[in-house]
Formats: sequence, C-alpha cells, structure tokens
Amino acid sequence: MSSIEIRALHVQGSAAGLRGVSLSVGPGERVAVVGPHQPRLSLLIRACAGFERVASGTVEVCGVDVGAADRRALLQLRRQLGYVSIAGGLLANMTLRDNLELAVRYRGTPHAVATKRVQSAIDAVGLQHMADHRTCFVPAEWVKCFAYVRALLLEPAVLLAEDPSAFLHPDGRRVVAALHDEAEARGIAVLIADDDVEFVTPLVHRVVELDALEAAS
Repeated sequence: MSSIEIRALHVQGSAAGLRGVSLSVGPGERVAVVGPHQPRLSLLIRACAGFERVASGTVEVCGVDVGAADRRALLQLRRQLGYVSIAGGLLANMTLRDNLELAVRYRGTPHAVATKRVQSAIDAVGLQHMADHRTCFVPAEWVKCFAYVRALLLEPAVLLAEDPSAFLHPDGRRVVAALHDEAEARGIAVLIADDDVEFVTPLVHRVVELDALEAAS
C-alpha cells in the first residue's frame, strides 16, 4: 500500500488551485513535486495534511481518506505525520528548545525522556548555540531548521514539507539535507513541494512536475 495515494485531486485555494493531480508515494520513498508557482505547490502539501478542503478526487495518507475524514480521524492521522510549513510554524514566544520539547511531550513522552531526546536531536544537527533563544528573535533560516528537527522528533511515518528551500542559506541547506538523509535512513516516506529544483533534487528519489501530474489525470 502506498504511504500517499492521490487520485484526480481538485482543490481550490485562495490564490491558486489544483486540477486533477494524481500521484503515489510508496513507503520509504522520497518525492519532490516542483513547478514555478509555489502557492499551488504548497496547496498540494496542505491538502495531504488535511489543511485544505478537497473539492473532488481523493487523497489518502497512511490509509486515511483525508477528504472524507472527520476531525478525530484527522487528528489521529496527524500523529503519523511530520509537517513543515513554509515559515516553520514554531511558537514565537517560546525558545526553540521548548518548541521541540512541547511537541514531544504532547505525544505523552515523560519530561526527562523528552528533554534527553530533544538535546540529542539538537546536538546531531549542531545547533546548540541557537536552541535557547526565543523563536521571535531567531533568523528565519534557523526556525526552519528547528521545524524540521521537530517533525522528525515525532517519529512520523510520512514527512510533508511545503517549501523546504524557503529562507535557507548554505548552512541551513546543509542542515536540511542532513535531516532528509536521516528520514531516508529511518524509512520515512517524504513528499515535498518546492520551486527550487536544484535544491530539492539531491534530497529525493524522484522529482515530478506539478503540471505533468495534472496532465496525467
């Protein structure tokens, strides 16, 4: 069974729409969807996470029909997802470390265990010097990197990222690339969408054009 199965998906967003997208992502497979219009690319990722309403067609993630799922089913699905939005989605009034610990403890992990896991994850990417700064005072590049760390700390079956390259300079790109290598080593299925083809190509097994996915339906 595919980790993500999209069939003739139509979604109407505020600034863009999807017209009949079809795509399969197998377990452990890493796929990038690319194109010149980032709002449409982001719409695809948000639809997979259940943040956008499906107009027609289907999108199944981890066996859940996202368009037909009720609130409880979506909440259960999101426990299997790692999700990275364009800006990262961390809480601005908390430190980066506290953002990570909050996410891990929300899953029921004891405090001491969560603290140890978070420290190990921070050490692994070499970002100890940033961890205790409040998110609102940290450059967007590092917020994005910590959002990736948070997503993987949740031990997801599927990782979704709207725009991996956004805000990243060379140092941040190296961190994100290393985290994608970790996702592959852990057998996590990955779907990312980005308008920077050069950046995402080394991160994945397969790169596909959004327009081609629509044309194939």
